[in-house]
Amino acid sequence: MRRIALVALAIVITLTGCRATSKFNMEDALRWDNPIGYVTSGDISDITKGMTYAAIIERLGPTRDVGSGLHVALYIVDRTKSLYLSFAGLEQICSKDGAELLQSLEATDFSMIGITGVVRNIVQGKDGITMLVEAKQVSDTTLSAASVTVTMQSHVIRDQMPIEGPFGYTKIEVGDTVEVNFTGPVTMSSPVMGVAAVVTIMTAP
Repeated sequence: MRRIALVALAIVITLTGCRATSKFNMEDALRWDNPIGYVTSGDISDITKGMTYAAIIERLGPTRDVGSGLHVALYIVDRTKSLYLSFAGLEQICSKDGAELLQSLEATDFSMIGITGVVRNIVQGKDGITMLVEAKQVSDTTLSAASVTVTMQSHVIRDQMPIEGPFGYTKIEVGDTVEVNFTGPVTMSSPVMGVAAVVTIMTAP
C-alpha cells in the first residue's frame, strides 16, 4: 500500500513539474528579435481596463519589442494597422480598454515587418531575385511565408558582415535560413509579397 502511495505521489510531482514548464514564458514573448505578432480587432476588443501588460501580452501572444528604455510591444492589427503598447514594466496596469486601444491604432510602417525562415525557391530576375521564404515556426500571429524580391539596392548580410556591392543577392541559396526586413508597401496576399531592405543570411544549407 505504501508503495502505491509513493508511486502516486511521484506521478503528481511529475505532472506538477510539467505544468510549470509549460507556463507562458514572458521573457521569450517580448524580445527585440521576435517576429511581429499579427492579431485581429476582436483580439484587442477582449482587453479590459485594469489588465496588466503581462496579461495582455499573454492574451495576444509573442511579438517584437521595438522600444528603447521603455518596452514597446508592436502588433499588426487586421493586417493593416499597428498597435503600440508602451510600458515600463510588465506588471504595470493598462489604463485603456479594447475600444480605446483600437482608437489608438496607427498606420503600419511596413519596413518593420519581416520574416525569418528557409529559402525554398529562387527565381532569377534581370536585376535581382525573387525568393520564397517559409517561416521555420508558424503560429496564428506570424507570417507563414513570403515572396521576397531582393534587388541591387537590398542589403545582404552574411556571417554578420555586409556583402559589399550591388550583387549581394547572388550569395543567397536555396536552403539558407534568412531573416528579411521589408521596405515600402507589403502586399497582404498569400504569401505576403514585398521588397527586401535587408536580408541576413543566418545559416547556410
